[in-house]
Amino acid sequence: MAEHLASIFGTEKDRVNCPFYFKIGACRHGDRCSRLHNRPTVSPTIVLANMYQRPDMITPGVDAQGQPIDPEKMQEHFEDFYEDIYEELSKFGEVETLNVCDNLADHMIGNVYVQFREEEQAVAAHNALQGSLRRTAATVGATVILCM
Repeated sequence: MAEHLASIFGTEKDRVNCPFYFKIGACRHGDRCSRLHNRPTVSPTIVLANMYQRPDMITPGVDAQGQPIDPEKMQEHFEDFYEDIYEELSKFGEVETLNVCDNLADHMIGNVYVQFREEEQAVAAHNALQGSLRRTAATVGATVILCM
């Protein structure tokens, strides 16, 4: 029985643990999910939920004032964000992987996934960013989550 449970953990067949949350640290059902969202206590990866704010988040290709956005400006905006976030996160240790979700699904929109070389570096970033994001939550709306 234990072998069977171990073989299905974090898969679609697992009726207890959410496979989406297990894989990407986000679930489209959020708190309404019928399955458990197990958050690790230590991990080399953190999620900065909803951190990247696209200029055309409301209507793709159009800014908040209804004006078309030049694709080159969009790319420049993204590259500036990427460089800034990489530079800030590098203060906590060596960043192995940095992924920014350019996805319009509510549970993933603007998520930034950061994998550090060492778990201790991720914990330091998590602790430091958790405090700074609390102070700016009204403007950014981001949260920091340890992820598998």
